[in-house]
Amino acid sequence: MRAVWIGASSGGTGLIGEAARGTMTQKTGAILFSALSAVLAAAPAHSFQNSEDMTDRLDAVEFRLRADAALVFAAGSYGGNILADLDTRFEWEAISQNGWRWGLEFGLHAQSDIPREGFANSAGQVLTTRRRSLATGRYRGGSGQAGRRAFAIEHLNVFLKAGWGEWRVGLTPGAAQVEAINLPTGSAYLRLDGGPLGLGRNVLTRTINAGAGFGPSLVYSTPRIIGFRASASFAPQARYCAVDLCLADAITGGAGSGSFENMFEAGLSFDHSFAEAGQFEAALNLTTGDPLSVEFTDDYAAIGAELRWSRDGLSLGVSSLWANNAISGGEYQAVAIATRYDIGDWSFGAELAASEDDYLQESENAAQLTLSRLVGDRFTVTFGLHSTKREFTTPSAQAVVNNTENGSGAFLEFSFRN
Repeated sequence: MRAVWIGASSGGTGLIGEAARGTMTQKTGAILFSALSAVLAAAPAHSFQNSEDMTDRLDAVEFRLRADAALVFAAGSYGGNILADLDTRFEWEAISQNGWRWGLEFGLHAQSDIPREGFANSAGQVLTTRRRSLATGRYRGGSGQAGRRAFAIEHLNVFLKAGWGEWRVGLTPGAAQVEAINLPTGSAYLRLDGGPLGLGRNVLTRTINAGAGFGPSLVYSTPRIIGFRASASFAPQARYCAVDLCLADAITGGAGSGSFENMFEAGLSFDHSFAEAGQFEAALNLTTGDPLSVEFTDDYAAIGAELRWSRDGLSLGVSSLWANNAISGGEYQAVAIATRYDIGDWSFGAELAASEDDYLQESENAAQLTLSRLVGDRFTVTFGLHSTKREFTTPSAQAVVNNTENGSGAFLEFSFRN
């Protein structure tokens, strides 16, 4: 057996109780989840049952450590903020003599952000009833937090990789996030499509099809064949509160639970580089689940789609999300467009985003420009300008009133990626 130390590169970043609808679906989901988990847990042991010694079983053991961090200074009509984010990942992997790779992934995420619960935050006063958008986590009714520091385990899973695909079980992103494509944004943290950090409480656009978030899931991904790869996942209970994706219980004095049961996810992606045309990426993902809150009368469904093209330092991308918010007439729609041009150590970026949430009765248009400079191999300094226009409704003594709120700001971001 040989031991290998590898410092892994980060790749892209990326990157939702009350009364349940019935115990039978919970028990059925839990039984299915347990059975599939047992298959995964048994697979490596079965492959080694004829081996006499652990030394003979493994061809290599690898360790990978990743750490991404950012410090952001923001100013403007949102007020001055100092934001911080630290995302670490550790992976232990054993390689058997038959080529199977299996191991453990563990990751911690810490953050100091603006007043918001993960991405979610208060959208405003109650209109007729307290409401929560399942697509974004934003809510009406209940006061927003005055400040927030968060820490959570976002990865704790075992995995098996073989020629026929990859299995993961535990705390891990579901299939919709596995097959998603990152937009070519100038900032990895302050993004218009719902980045880890945010400039203002009222930033509301999100195109991430979050599904079960980072909660306990069973995920299977096929090998990539002729550019295509597919993934599927299942979570019997989706109520885990991570840092950016918090499928929280009901807010005290506010909106209902954002938790689910029997969350199914599926995704299909394409990634191929052509000699003359450049690199093309495309993805389509679907999530469906049963909301645990009696606030929602339908099953939840969401569809996300992304496209990206890159060639000679120029990248263009578009990301979109549609969700029914599990209630008739409560649809959420969002689209984000981004472009980035890399020349040497410099990067120039531009983003546009628009969203509309019929359930919360609010919409947003936003724009952002960035200029970035790579310092060494792992440090990046980014300066950005940001502008938003939000339209929303508020109750009055006579009727519901339409309102408009404009915001603008600037930020300076220092990031480290290993």
